[in-house]
Amino acid sequence: MNLPSVAELLAEPILSDVSVLAGAAGLEREVADVRWWTGEPASVQDHLVVCGPEPVTPPYRLDALVRRTGDAGAAGLLVVGASVRPLLSSVRLADRLEIPVLWLENADPVVLVQELTPRVRASELVRARVVERLLRQLAPRRTGQDIVAAAEAVLEAPLALVTSDGTNLIGTPMELDETLHLDRPVVQRGRGVLVHPVLDPDGNRPAAWLACRVERAAESRVGVLAAGLATTEPFLRSWLTAQRAHADRDLLFRARLLSEVLAGRDSVSRDVVEGAVSVGWQLSDWHVGLHASCDVRTGSDQQAAVPARLHAALVEHGIALTEAVDRGDGWALWSSTEVEPGTADARALLRAVRLVTAALPREWGLVVGIGRAHRGPGGLAETLAEARDAAHLASSHDFRPAVEHSDELGVARLLATWQQSEVTRAFAETALAPLRSSESLLATLRAYLESGGSVVLVAEALGVHRNTVTARLQQVRDRLGVDLDDPSQRLALQVACRSIGA
Repeated sequence: MNLPSVAELLAEPILSDVSVLAGAAGLEREVADVRWWTGEPASVQDHLVVCGPEPVTPPYRLDALVRRTGDAGAAGLLVVGASVRPLLSSVRLADRLEIPVLWLENADPVVLVQELTPRVRASELVRARVVERLLRQLAPRRTGQDIVAAAEAVLEAPLALVTSDGTNLIGTPMELDETLHLDRPVVQRGRGVLVHPVLDPDGNRPAAWLACRVERAAESRVGVLAAGLATTEPFLRSWLTAQRAHADRDLLFRARLLSEVLAGRDSVSRDVVEGAVSVGWQLSDWHVGLHASCDVRTGSDQQAAVPARLHAALVEHGIALTEAVDRGDGWALWSSTEVEPGTADARALLRAVRLVTAALPREWGLVVGIGRAHRGPGGLAETLAEARDAAHLASSHDFRPAVEHSDELGVARLLATWQQSEVTRAFAETALAPLRSSESLLATLRAYLESGGSVVLVAEALGVHRNTVTARLQQVRDRLGVDLDDPSQRLALQVACRSIGA
């Protein structure tokens, strides 16, 4: 059996208020048992000796107690309930003999011995008692917050529910260090923390991690905490499963509600209006719709991340979206306002969407279409239809991420017709010939034209520094002999780039 050291026992919650007054050099001594001081030193070898205030009152009596317990080979001396601190001579004696002198002013010494003894002698018994108390406390809990709070109270240790990327969901905030392998669904111990996986409903991988601080804890204490985490995990897993089921039902309800709004337009039923109010949709407002989709939709987690990341990033740019609903071929998003958005609002939205999509992972292949502002339930249907058409056109471009606005659809369709003509293709081959040997310059030109002439967007889209973009654009100007500030030349070059990429 691994014996705890005095220092490890000090990590027990029952000794959290103990002060080490002397003999700190002996804190690593192993403790074989806990014994109440009876005045007989013969049987205290490797024991933590506990005494009340009588043997150390008056203070000079501590000298004799330290010497007698030290000569008997005691692991340490714990004084409980004494109000007068020891003399300097007693402290120096304990330091010389390396006998830890521990001081605890407010505690019942009898209860203390009863609690500490099984922790040293029979950690399995302590573990069983903790698990029993934990089960009784967790049974009536229904929320994740209540579950973690009850477990913290029983285990007397800080707990947290943490995602694999380090986000603290519930409990006492704590960091998971880089030594942990959070892709492996096994119990692990890092620097000062013990983590237990909370598995997803399928039981194949961690949905989150239940973390507990274990700094300077004895192995017996770590065993108790590990058992406590294992006991708590099924309750948290059940709660997470219920939360996910509720969220899935909520998503299904919102998707069905949107379908009814799109089908009913301005003649939606009263039930639909009441349902919209219940989820916070103001159907009578002005609406501006967006439609977002990905070229490649791989894992479900990645799919769920797209609208959430897009939504959060737009909020950071001051664009408040009402909702994001999965429509099968992409996500319908929209913002609602009481007053009609102006032209400046439309430009600000377009710029914000372009900035946001450029900053999102390029491997998503994100395309976004934006509709015009329309009012009422029918207006919501109209703007989302326009946004979907704009997204379909954006997906035809080879530039990613691609953003189109419905106001530009007429011009875009005209450009699409031009770029498919033989005359345009011939012009493109000639005009862009000086760049065909440099894929980086051609890609930079294409990105510059598609992003509306924004060096910032080009840098984010290509993953290079803005100075690099500026230098490449200067090379493009030199090789082609064109003025990229001339709108007519930019338009011609944009058609040419789309033509060779079609």
